[in-house]
Amino acid sequence: MILLLMIALQSAANPTPAELADMATDLFINEQFSESSAIWNELWSRMPHRSRIAYNLAASMFMMDSLSAADSTLMLVSDGVNADTLASAIAQTDLALAIQIEDYGGVESAVSTLIENISDGQSPDCERIALEAGLNWLDNHEPPEDQNQDQQDQNEDQQDQNEDQQDQNEEQQDQNEDQQDQNEDQQDQNEDQQDQNEEQPQPPPQIDEMTPEQAQAILDLIEENMPQDSIDVGKAGRPSGPVW
Repeated sequence: MILLLMIALQSAANPTPAELADMATDLFINEQFSESSAIWNELWSRMPHRSRIAYNLAASMFMMDSLSAADSTLMLVSDGVNADTLASAIAQTDLALAIQIEDYGGVESAVSTLIENISDGQSPDCERIALEAGLNWLDNHEPPEDQNQDQQDQNEDQQDQNEDQQDQNEEQQDQNEDQQDQNEDQQDQNEDQQDQNEEQPQPPPQIDEMTPEQAQAILDLIEENMPQDSIDVGKAGRPSGPVW
């Protein structure tokens, strides 16, 4: 059938790329995926820089269950296709290929990607259908033994990390308690020192040394205010000092 199609194309009056693309699209809609794939492949050989052609070719391959070829072709798409649309196509192709070869890890990875794509709430229905199929496949298949062991090892490592963290937290708590005890001891010492300072007698106030002039002035004041009858007269009629 494909050979007849190619002969018909060659015998046609040089159809333009746009006409070929329309023909391939009609064949795809009518589920004639093999014929559609042949035309897209021909167009891509003529215009390898057109990523949209590669994308359409991969879509036809996907519908033909040529999943490995579809996946490889999608890797060549770099522009000309909406990023979300391309990511969705790659995720669905990876999922179908992983299911086909019964790659448990591949199915898990594709399912994770689809969940991430769907989280924005704007994913197409085909992604939700693919996700449901992937989850259903995982529910009905056991992971390989080595994967179970890896998961068990990871769980044990996580448990060890949790225990180490708990030990560190306990050590930190002990250090905090020790620091609190040290602070309380320091506070007690400060209070004891304050009590000792309060109990210790204060030294008498220091009196500044008087100058001779200040001393003489004080003596003069005393003599001026001394009662006359309290002063004894010494030799030569001089006061000999107060009588006590």
